[in-house]
Formats: sequence, structure tokens, C-alpha cells
Amino acid sequence: MRLCRLLNHQQTGAHRKRRLWLALCLWIPASVAANPTQDLATLRSAVADYLMAFYQVPGIERTRVAVEPLDRRLRLAPCEQPLEFRLSDEERRGGNLTVHTRCPGPTAWALYVPAQIAVYRQVAVAAKALGRGHRITAADVALEVRNTGQLRQGFVAQAETVTGKELRRPLSAGEPMRLSILQEPTVIERGDQVRLRANVGTIMVDTTGTALGSGRVGDQIRVRNDRSERVVRGRITAPGTVEVQL
Repeated sequence: MRLCRLLNHQQTGAHRKRRLWLALCLWIPASVAANPTQDLATLRSAVADYLMAFYQVPGIERTRVAVEPLDRRLRLAPCEQPLEFRLSDEERRGGNLTVHTRCPGPTAWALYVPAQIAVYRQVAVAAKALGRGHRITAADVALEVRNTGQLRQGFVAQAETVTGKELRRPLSAGEPMRLSILQEPTVIERGDQVRLRANVGTIMVDTTGTALGSGRVGDQIRVRNDRSERVVRGRITAPGTVEVQL
């Protein structure tokens, strides 16, 4: 140690004192000069193992994990307990994420470790080009393995989820289907004969009517009562059925 060398060469004028300093220098361990630190390669490997286990769930075909290199100037105390990890990716899509990595003690520390995760799973895509307003059938849907980390606008994993829905915009062949571009189908068209149900107190009255507008389940439309010719406004509760609250 440099400090010891300086002390050893110091002219004190007292031989006994010099021998005491020399003995002290020989006794001081090297760890005082260079404290041990957490091995960063081991830390990265632990984060990678955690990510591989996190994405090993049914429905995921395969996963590719790349943990970013850590700054070599980083000095962390060796963790004497198992590391703790936390990741915000409940849907397990993958992408560019950070893993909150924590050493619980006795010398606690925490840091965010960046990583790139490619998650491959089957998603619903258009089997062919589809136009706006098209009502999707089973023949319109294909399942293909895609990296969901790149589908930032969402994806659908099951064909049954989109069957029967209508498109808000055109889709190209092979383009992933997303809930944001789907809507419930029109179940009543203007001029359709509908079942008109009205709640009168505790009594439910059923009659027929003519739809004066088109709509989907949950929409409000105007209906003309075929018996009374009265025009009322009601909510579509099912295909061909409108319910009115009186």
C-alpha cells in the first residue's frame, strides 16, 4: 500500500516507532484498499434467467432475451441474499423494457436493468384483404406466429374473439387484427321489423315495431310502434329486439 510505503520511509528519529508502523502495514488486508464488488456479468445472467422464466407460459412459442451491458464503472456491494426482480408487462408482450433489480441486504441496493425481449406467439391476422365494414367470418382469419413486442397497437390471440365483428377500416392480407379496429356488427337495419319490449312498472309489454334507424347492440334507436303509430326511443338489447323504458 502506498500509505505504508510513505510511513515506512518517513524520518521519525525513533527506530521503535518505525518498526511499529511497519508491523501495522503488514497486518492491514488488501481488501481495505479494494473492497469486493458485485460481479456485473453474474448480475446480467441472473436478470436473463428471470426473464426467460417470466415468459415461459402457455401460449408463447419462444422467447429471445438480450440484457443490455451495464456500465463498468458501476460499483455495487456483493449481494449476500437472492436478488429480487420486478417487471411491468402483465400481458407478456415483450419489447424494450427495464427490470427493477434489487438486493435486499444487508447492504441493500437497487437499479433498473434494460433488456430487449422478443416474444413469439400465434396472433390472428387477416387471411386475405378485407374491406371496411366487412363482417369477419372464420374463413377471414389465419393464425401466424409473430413477435408481439413489435405489435405496439395490440393483437388478438384467438380467432373466436374477432369472428362476427365488423371492421372499422380495411385490412391487408397478413395484417394483425386488433380490437381497436373492430366493432360490434349492425344487428338492426332501418326499416326492419323488430320486437319492441316496454317496461310498464313491473309488467313487460311485447309488441312489434318498425326500426327508424340502424344500430348495434347497446345503441339507442327510434322505433315506430306498429299498433299505436307512436314513435319511441329504445336500446337494442339483442338482434331484432329493442327495449323501451316507460
